[in-house]
Amino acid sequence: MVDDSRVIEDLVAGALAIPEASLVIHRRRTLVEFKTDLLRGALERYEEHGHVSWQVGDFHGHHCHLDLRAVRRVVFEAAPSGCQGGRTNFTVWFLDDGGAGNPNRPDGYFSVTLNSPYEEDGALRLDLVEQMIALYLAHDATSVVDASPGFRDVVRSAYPGHAITPRS
Repeated sequence: MVDDSRVIEDLVAGALAIPEASLVIHRRRTLVEFKTDLLRGALERYEEHGHVSWQVGDFHGHHCHLDLRAVRRVVFEAAPSGCQGGRTNFTVWFLDDGGAGNPNRPDGYFSVTLNSPYEEDGALRLDLVEQMIALYLAHDATSVVDASPGFRDVVRSAYPGHAITPRS
């Protein structure tokens, strides 16, 4: 059996390593965005007075603490986005049981999304998208990882022989 907590830590660390992306924490009336290129330091387990969290970013710089134990599923998504002028954007969603307070996705605890997946001429930046696909392919056999139909279509077009079984 795969240790889901280790898989989730690996997925968070892998997603944060993608350049030109953002860690996004969206709550009612609040959206916090950390550019992955500006986060210094690794994902680090932190415990104080019995409370456990994972620190993202260096303590002396911009950072936040997340409770990765709350993550129940991870979904890779490719869907139209207003941030990309209606074009497809690519996001890794870290989902909880629905209590995080994200007004647009009730189970959306946090996400990592690509900031600029397109060249100025409108061509898809495969250098970035392929990093997200590689992260998905490295973990798609685990029970906590799934992909949206749009993301599965992108993977099928990039890797025609790869079998993908939806879990949702």
